[in-house]
Amino acid sequence: MSFLQMAEGIEKQIVQFRRHFHQYPELSFSEYKTAAFISNLLEDYGIEVQRNVAGTGVIGLIKGHLPGKTIALRADMDALPIDEATNLDFASCHPGIMHACGHDLHMAVLLGSAILLSQCKHKIKGNVKLIFQPGEEKLTGAKEVIEAGVLENPRVDAIIALHCWPELPAGMIGIRRGPITAAADFLEITIKGNTGHAAHPHQCVDPIVIAGHVVSALQTIVAREISPSEPAVVTIGKINGGTASNVIPEGVTLSGMVRTVNAELQKRMPEMIERIVCKTAESMRGDAELAYTSATPPLISDDRMVDLIDRVVRDILGEDRLVYLENPSLGSEDFSIYTEKIPGVLFRLGTHNEKRESKAALHNASVIFDEKALTIGTAVMSESAVRYLENMNLTESHTVKGTSC
Repeated sequence: MSFLQMAEGIEKQIVQFRRHFHQYPELSFSEYKTAAFISNLLEDYGIEVQRNVAGTGVIGLIKGHLPGKTIALRADMDALPIDEATNLDFASCHPGIMHACGHDLHMAVLLGSAILLSQCKHKIKGNVKLIFQPGEEKLTGAKEVIEAGVLENPRVDAIIALHCWPELPAGMIGIRRGPITAAADFLEITIKGNTGHAAHPHQCVDPIVIAGHVVSALQTIVAREISPSEPAVVTIGKINGGTASNVIPEGVTLSGMVRTVNAELQKRMPEMIERIVCKTAESMRGDAELAYTSATPPLISDDRMVDLIDRVVRDILGEDRLVYLENPSLGSEDFSIYTEKIPGVLFRLGTHNEKRESKAALHNASVIFDEKALTIGTAVMSESAVRYLENMNLTESHTVKGTSC
């Protein structure tokens, strides 16, 4: 029986997993009940479990009956601080928290894969490590579980992850060579002025006016200092300043993010931003300071791992279910921290249907993912793990139509 057939055989169970996670979402590094649910289920299937990794992470280990390498499969666990607006029967029971990025589907797919792979230990040449990672939305979870030793004992040779993608029809798989997601950096700007009465601005230095000019000037980095063919985004998402309408405040803080897909450009961004911020403030008699934190590098999949997903999808689903994505997303994924260290690939799992809400963007309070994608994701994840461990020559054509268990 193929992994696709096996996944279809446990479809109801995988859907139940997804709906449970969706109904009971938890924020980054607070995924306590989520972790307990996952740990207990893995143990029910005889899978070795390590709990409390980097706080709330869960690591499962499936040891094959034959010696070989170790492949890791990763799913992120955390939800977002969003009030859900889907009206689903299994909508979030926790006000202000929602799985709007599809991590509930990611976990359900990895649990489904764990069940299938645990039933096929006799086919596994090596080990499969299951990484249920906390804190992806904070962009620090991957770093913390790696520091906790997730890539060791046994040493992980390669890693695979998926991410829901409402831009593709349900069951389609998207892959890409080169960068597939952007680097993410955090910035915080403190602008200092001189407080006073709003009626006498000439006696003050107004940090709010300076802040307005800074926000506008920062956009010239992308518009005038970076090649038009180079993707980049500078976003100020939060401004804090002032206590009353008739008082010019002492200071203003601006918080935002920078997205790039070029590692060299990522290194150059702090200097460009600091120059514009400080010189703009100085020109208006104020002072400014920049705190800049690099969170993740661009996510660049290994070419041979992309080839692996390509062949698996063509073999078990058909060529019409595979698409090569033309452009990277300027969104970010801390999965890139794994792929800096070992070969890896992230593939997109299509999740939209004919309904408008299924095509809503990630992080949208109304997005509804099509659950028909779950068995497809499970089959591709499971098949890819076994194929990798078989150490196939991915550069040669073949006519294998799926691994049988």
